[in-house]
Amino acid sequence: RTLGAAGLTADTRIAPGEPEDVLPSVAAAEGFGLLVMGAYGHSRIRSLIIGSTTTAMVQAVRIPVLMYR
Repeated sequence: RTLGAAGLTADTRIAPGEPEDVLPSVAAAEGFGLLVMGAYGHSRIRSLIIGSTTTAMVQAVRIPVLMYR
């Protein structure tokens, strides 16, 4: 409702695959100008062992990334 009141629309899509593989191609194909994603504050050790989707996305996309914590 809030987006609609501001004259904006949002769509939902489920795409199979890893986010760092799928989202850059979707963003390029549809001409996105900004990627907004949540970021969690995991420890450095956990990030080294598990990795970070947010870090991978920042490295993979060619558009600005706004991280919301």
